[in-house]
Amino acid sequence: MLVVASLAVPAVLFVAAAWQDERAVRREGRETVERTVAVLQEHARKVFETEELALARVDDRIRGLTWAQIDQPETSAFLATMKAGLEQAVSIWISSADGIVHAGSQPWDRSVSIAERPFFAMQRAHDDGIKVSAAFEGKATRKTSFAVSRRRSTPDGRFDGVIHISLSPEYFARFFAEASPPIAHQALLLRAEGDVLARDPPDPAWMGGLPLDSPLLQAIQAHPAGATFTGSATPGGVERVYAFRRLGAYPIYVVFGIDTAALRQQWYANLILFGTAAGAAALLLAVMSWFALRTAWAEHATAERLRVTVAALERETAQRVTAEGQARQAQKMEAVGQLTGGIAHDFNNLLTAVMGNLQLLRRHVEGNPTALRLLENAVAGAQRGAALTQRLLAFGRRQALHPAAVDVPGLVRGMTDLLQTSLGSGIEVETRFPISLPPAFVDANQLELALLNLAVNARDAMTGHGRLVIAGRWEPPGPGLPPDCTAGAVVLSVTDTGSGMDAETLARAAEPFFTTKGVGKGTGLGLSMVHGLAAQSGGRLDLASSPNAGTTASLWLPRAPDGAGSAAPRAVSRKAPLRRVGDALTVLVVDDDPLVLASTAAMLDDLGHAPVEAASARQALEILQAGAHVDLVVADHGMPQMTGQELARRIARHWPALPVVLATGYPERAEVTQTGVPVLSKPFDQAALGAMLADTVGGHAHLRRTGAGRDGSDPAREVDPPRSHAV
Repeated sequence: MLVVASLAVPAVLFVAAAWQDERAVRREGRETVERTVAVLQEHARKVFETEELALARVDDRIRGLTWAQIDQPETSAFLATMKAGLEQAVSIWISSADGIVHAGSQPWDRSVSIAERPFFAMQRAHDDGIKVSAAFEGKATRKTSFAVSRRRSTPDGRFDGVIHISLSPEYFARFFAEASPPIAHQALLLRAEGDVLARDPPDPAWMGGLPLDSPLLQAIQAHPAGATFTGSATPGGVERVYAFRRLGAYPIYVVFGIDTAALRQQWYANLILFGTAAGAAALLLAVMSWFALRTAWAEHATAERLRVTVAALERETAQRVTAEGQARQAQKMEAVGQLTGGIAHDFNNLLTAVMGNLQLLRRHVEGNPTALRLLENAVAGAQRGAALTQRLLAFGRRQALHPAAVDVPGLVRGMTDLLQTSLGSGIEVETRFPISLPPAFVDANQLELALLNLAVNARDAMTGHGRLVIAGRWEPPGPGLPPDCTAGAVVLSVTDTGSGMDAETLARAAEPFFTTKGVGKGTGLGLSMVHGLAAQSGGRLDLASSPNAGTTASLWLPRAPDGAGSAAPRAVSRKAPLRRVGDALTVLVVDDDPLVLASTAAMLDDLGHAPVEAASARQALEILQAGAHVDLVVADHGMPQMTGQELARRIARHWPALPVVLATGYPERAEVTQTGVPVLSKPFDQAALGAMLADTVGGHAHLRRTGAGRDGSDPAREVDPPRSHAV
């Protein structure tokens, strides 16, 4: 501690002294600026008051005289005498209403008119008292000057000419240089419009005036009487501490500024002095502390090593416990996801057989209302089972997604009526979205379903009364985002005022089949589906809740990449009619599940086609190699020994004109989607099967018209097998 103190105390003193000195330098600089601008203002004010008195004296001198009398040499001599007593004046002139000069303090060309001078035009237009013009080059003197003018009027108030005194910018610049402190600075005599009348140090480029976006002009407009500010006179110019003051009623400002770089340089010089003193003190204390440190170093080193070891052990233990918990949770969710996905796949096979046979059975009970009602109930149950498998696939991240660029605020606006109807009149729905929100890359239909699930959960938590806030925000790229959100994330949050959840319930909220609702009031798959959608889309689902404080569910979605297509409008849901092909087809059905195989064959037969059944991919190849005439192959993808994808690849190699359709419960898998083969999603009904056959055969019609055989042989020599033959 002694060694630390020997270094820290001088360092702290040095920092404190440096901080105080920096404030003092800035304060002294500001005070210098304010004192200097006050001196410059007082001088300039007296000069302009003197010029105003001089103009009044000239007006008194020529009042009542005709222009012929004013045009006499005595008037010009009077003006020359007056000008000689005014160091700041370049010339004094009297001009008539047509701009012709009739008297002046020095010789001039009597044919020259000053009617085009801006100050002359202003005096002719209005009698507003004393006017100060921008700088110009005199026609007689050929010197740069600016005019202080006064209007001359007839007894009845008509314009009768102008009296003006031309003042020298150099006079003001000299005084600015004499009155300014010996430090890098800038002094200006400035019109309110931005015209520079005088400047120190001189700079011809400045005589044209300041640009409209000048920070100095903006400060003057904000504080017309005067103020102090730190900035630059021109955009991107030198930074200075400025003070400006208005000259009474004149629209003229005196401006003085000191370069902040010069103030910093002065501060740096003080820092060198402070640093030298602090360094010497630190060195002396360090030498003295070294002798005291030697006797205690061994004990200190031992204790320090022990402390470091214990701290490292504690950190390692805490990290291991955290990592083990995260790994267990991830393994559990992954295992449950694989289990639910596998169960969903098997259920899809069962439901395919159930739904297909129920549709076929409908034809045989159409005349029996009781049987038809029971059949409809069975179909509805099968459809609910299909919806359940879709939720299981969503949690297992195996559902078929069609991501596109989605305008999240627009999607929410389109669901407003549906949400309000689902939530009831007792719940107030509020949306909060920024003016501009990038599109999200997600399946629009699944996002609508996820949002509806979150809203219904919130309704149940609020017991029918409360407020639901749907909000969106943009999270730019940075730490804390999901790994797939490298371009940023669109966060859609749903907040309710319900009962909330405790920590134990919150930890299990996204698990499948976990629900706090009563028996028969929920499946426990709503949040699981939302979790699966977020993860499969490359984002995540965050839940924040506490008892009696409501719940916020935040859905993080990746930003849509440039060029991504927009989500297509939702199709109107309706029962698809049966689509039949023009000619009866011979369809080779390949599936290792006997129920699915028999159901698919029955549906094909009912559609007027001739099904040929095969219980494996190898059996299907044997049928084709035997020379059987087949128009289409419908093969299950998930078969043992040889998958449907491998079967399609072999058929494409040996029978390129033979179309293949893959039936699968995992339509989104890469090995399925990347084959280019048409996919029929399980569970499917007779309408979906018929539509797929019509689309597939229609796409291959040109091959059929060419007469090319399935194996390249002459089609006339092929022999068709029996129409309902089962192998």
